[in-house]
Amino acid sequence: MSEELGPTSSPPSAVFLNTDVPNLARIFDHMAGGSMNYEVDRQAAEAMLAIIPSIGKWVRLRRAFIQEAASQLHAAGFRQFLDFGSGMPAADHIHAFAPEAHVVFSDLNPVAISYGQGIFAGQDRVAYIRGDVRQIEQVFAAPEVRRLIDRQQPVAIGLNAVILFLNETEGHQMAQALYEWAPAGSKIFMVFQTRAEREMPTAYEEFRQLCRAAGLPIELHTYTQCLRMMQPWQPTNIQPIVDFLDLPQDFITAEDETEIGLAFYATFLQK
Repeated sequence: MSEELGPTSSPPSAVFLNTDVPNLARIFDHMAGGSMNYEVDRQAAEAMLAIIPSIGKWVRLRRAFIQEAASQLHAAGFRQFLDFGSGMPAADHIHAFAPEAHVVFSDLNPVAISYGQGIFAGQDRVAYIRGDVRQIEQVFAAPEVRRLIDRQQPVAIGLNAVILFLNETEGHQMAQALYEWAPAGSKIFMVFQTRAEREMPTAYEEFRQLCRAAGLPIELHTYTQCLRMMQPWQPTNIQPIVDFLDLPQDFITAEDETEIGLAFYATFLQK
């Protein structure tokens, strides 16, 4: 990205027209069943699926959690959402499940930002900005956040892919900054995307290398690390994602968990 790019501004429009290299946002869009991707992204997705075939299922589960969580939070009275690591914009994202709510989407991926800002341009209740949780004060100061988020009312904060790209120290710094900024009664909704507490197999490093080639390094954490990372936020509900979504207990198989011991937990935390 250009060094002149501001902390929350749009990347050049040419960014998302580059189809010579795969892009992680478009790869996950393909895995989630979206259409904003190209052949190069689909090929990269297939290479990842060759290593961990269940990744597509996990990605779709995460999207289903976001939709159900947004619906539940909206029913509980939340009317403003600040979402980090939003990925490719889609008609079935948070704004579709929280009617009339104010929603600020954010991401670091220039492709996702370009599409998002194009789709939501001119809308009075939805915005898409560049947001880096490592420089989170710049997100809080963004004009779109100041316009759409009322600091006197609770905020629903989505963190559904962010900690995949943070180490434990960075994750805790993010959680602390959010806790200090958020009004009382605010909630974080996120999926703890975890690995087993054991030595990782070769396939895990191969998968990480493919992700790095697509632009972002992925680091799965254990359940214990995720909980520790999000302090001082207090858990109000943490359960296996299949339970939260009321899916059959055999929906996730031992093969889906792989040697990595993949497990997803639907998580709500409150200030």
